[in-house]
Amino acid sequence: MSENKEIEIIKHQISGLDDESFDLNAWVLATDNYLKGIWGNETPKSTQLYAICNTMSSAMFGSTETDVVKFKSQWKNLLNSYIIELENLKKPEPIKKSAMNNINLTVNQNQTQNQEQSQKLTLEFEIIIHALKDELTGNQIKELDSIIKEPESPEKGKKLVEKLLSFGSNVAAGILGNILANPQIIGLI
Repeated sequence: MSENKEIEIIKHQISGLDDESFDLNAWVLATDNYLKGIWGNETPKSTQLYAICNTMSSAMFGSTETDVVKFKSQWKNLLNSYIIELENLKKPEPIKKSAMNNINLTVNQNQTQNQEQSQKLTLEFEIIIHALKDELTGNQIKELDSIIKEPESPEKGKKLVEKLLSFGSNVAAGILGNILANPQIIGLI
């Protein structure tokens, strides 16, 4: 795909944010597909797109029209930064993954991608933390925290699982459900 076509696609998505018939889910999925088409399936740019979705979904209860305008503005700024990147920087080759002894290795293209991957990892941990906070009481979180802070041992993981299960299978299922229902995770599946 030529650089001009890529920029036109991104500009089209930016203009779509102002359409009267704006459909959030359709717009996010289409934009994600376009970003992956431009930078490859493993692009951290998808994660950045879904990061705004996470912020939006957590704020949706009680969101005002001003909030929605703010989220659309964030997407416009993000997509405009991608246009600037395409216009001024050489586009890196898509990130390639290879399987080697069942371990996925990622080939990093530049420092920016390393930073984006670090942000992605941070966001993934935030998803887990939010899911835990949504389902557990303060005392339950303290109990897990005390196990996490124990010195490393082969039993530590088993203790964490046993503690989670002791809170009830509904709690464990709720945590897993919150993680899997997160828009960022849905985008990765």
